[in-house]
Amino acid sequence: MVNTLSIASDLSEAGIERPHAEAIANAIGTRQEDVATKDFVRAEISTLETRLVRWMVGTVFAASGLLFAALRFIP
Repeated sequence: MVNTLSIASDLSEAGIERPHAEAIANAIGTRQEDVATKDFVRAEISTLETRLVRWMVGTVFAASGLLFAALRFIP
């Protein structure tokens, strides 16, 4: 979490006008939140990919089992 108030205060003390300092601090805070959201989305996608692969492998095994069971009944 980014402390935008602290950033704005530091920028003001460095000589940047207060409205500009606040705008810069807010932009930094927004970008940090975007990065955190992207990381979260990537983690969720990775989890979903893993679940999908497991489901697909299970489906292939189940279909293979049904096929072999059906072939046993054919003379």
